[in-house]
Amino acid sequence: MRYALPIIAFGALTLASCSDPEPQSTIALTGASPHMLLLVGDQDEQDEDFITTIDVDPASETRGQPIGSTPIGHKAAMVHHMEYVAPPKGEPIFMNGHHHELSLIVDIADPAKPTIASTFKPPAPLRFPHDYARTDSGTRLVGFLRSEGESPNEQETTSPGNHGGIAEYSQSGELLRTASAAAEGYAKAIRPYSFAQLPQIDRMTVTSAPMMEQSWADVVQIYRYSDFALLHTLDLEVGVDHTGAKVDGINGAGFGQHVLPDGTVFFNSYGCNFYHLSAIESDEPQLDLVFSVETDPADDPAKIRGACGVPVLVGQFWVQPIGKKGQVVVLDIVNPKQPKEAFRLNAPEGFAPHWMGKDPAGNRLIMGAELGGEQGFYMLRMDEASGRLEFDPDFADYRSDSLLNVFRSKSTGYISLDRREWPHGETGTAWGHAAVFFDGR
Repeated sequence: MRYALPIIAFGALTLASCSDPEPQSTIALTGASPHMLLLVGDQDEQDEDFITTIDVDPASETRGQPIGSTPIGHKAAMVHHMEYVAPPKGEPIFMNGHHHELSLIVDIADPAKPTIASTFKPPAPLRFPHDYARTDSGTRLVGFLRSEGESPNEQETTSPGNHGGIAEYSQSGELLRTASAAAEGYAKAIRPYSFAQLPQIDRMTVTSAPMMEQSWADVVQIYRYSDFALLHTLDLEVGVDHTGAKVDGINGAGFGQHVLPDGTVFFNSYGCNFYHLSAIESDEPQLDLVFSVETDPADDPAKIRGACGVPVLVGQFWVQPIGKKGQVVVLDIVNPKQPKEAFRLNAPEGFAPHWMGKDPAGNRLIMGAELGGEQGFYMLRMDEASGRLEFDPDFADYRSDSLLNVFRSKSTGYISLDRREWPHGETGTAWGHAAVFFDGR
């Protein structure tokens, strides 16, 4: 009899969690792509990592569930970035397995059967591909974080650790050309990260940030696209906020970029500084530190604080995930030299936002994680007039990392990767942080 009361209480708690009212959104859906593509890793590394298509049609009874999956032929690849938006229909999409330095070219014409068309390894002496960007002609730009040789920083032991570089490939994976990111006078390696393309002035900009490396140069570079000539390497102001006041820890590592309607470039650092780059075609480009999000100091002053990850630009709003704060901050950059905070969304506990992707068919965003919470994604809705965000009530699932799982309830907006069975087999829980919406067929 001594166990009767706890059992009754357990039943009451379970019923209470199951009887919660369905969440409602105050932001109307303006349209929706039917599919989302993920590159995910096998959680226990006993099975191959894989590519999967998730049904994200809000009218579908199977929304939030996988409809197709394809193993990549490798285990423990540390699946990482793919292109930030899906290519036009009929073109493949590029993505990578970081640990194996493997680039995959994936055919997504049939959403239920994503197919690896081909793969390629880095062109010597470049190493460790990271980002991919489609050009207007359909070729792909690829950033490589390192090259053969020692780092110019004598204190760095990462090897190979020399300056990275960039390359351009055809859709089929044919190497077209390469260029080194090395710039004279830099005591730390330049590690190409993201691309911003300005074809109307024959320019592209490339940020520098680490992945697994121990040191990096805090710069942004300007290349001439037509001949891959490196024109400028500009130092970022780091260790200060937008007022010039010194901060503890490093606000470094230039990260995600977007071209603004006026042809200038706005970008964030991983340490949550925000920069505006103008006069890009001139001999004297102008780089300004224009905003900073307040973050806690890094545990080690040599490490980056904040964890401002992959942003999206929606009209005049810059949507910025911040991993170490567990938040998404929306900045109004109608005046890019004077950004203003428009909205702030708290992520559920244990989920560290890192990746944001925009649905091209409507006002949904997909949010991936790093540093915690990689076993699922959150679907958001955005009011594109105000910048306000809400978790999308069309999706809900259980969080595998929720506290007291016995009593947990479904998390609004959540798409879980914690499942035993996938279309390709019973391989168990997966993880990932990169995702893109697409139509298919």
